[in-house]
Amino acid sequence: MPLFLNIETLANGHVELKGELSPEELDMETLDELVEANEPLAYALTAERTGDNVLLRGSLRMRLRCDCARCLRSFEHCIDLPDWSCLLPLAGGEKIVLTGVSADLTPYLREDTFLAFPQHPLCEPGCGKTPKRTGRGAHSLKIREATSRSDEASVWAELDNLNLD
Repeated sequence: MPLFLNIETLANGHVELKGELSPEELDMETLDELVEANEPLAYALTAERTGDNVLLRGSLRMRLRCDCARCLRSFEHCIDLPDWSCLLPLAGGEKIVLTGVSADLTPYLREDTFLAFPQHPLCEPGCGKTPKRTGRGAHSLKIREATSRSDEASVWAELDNLNLD
């Protein structure tokens, strides 16, 4: 269920929001095969009205399963935004969309979480390892998987026989 905030409750002061949103509720679909969001986003937020705006402040935290872009080893990456804030206008051209008196905060949490995803995930700083080698042809694992069809294997076999001396 998306995270909704009843704007009218802000007239009495700030509102505390705490909980988790699953990747399905966030509609998190990564196009990067090296990053997988399969754990919930934990949030602890304070919402308050400031003039014609709603100010959200708090923290966002999510664990991701990643594959190293260099050595292909799986590892866990934690997104931790301890001082996250977002100003949502209630008037003007950029105003938030209200459903009745409630605003859906989910898109704002999703967007900032996506922006914190690693663009080139590495298992450790300075990882210089190469993918695990297989077989006597010493092709990397990804190449061997790509050449599993017999018509492609013959092309790679010709390259193995190439003499560049």
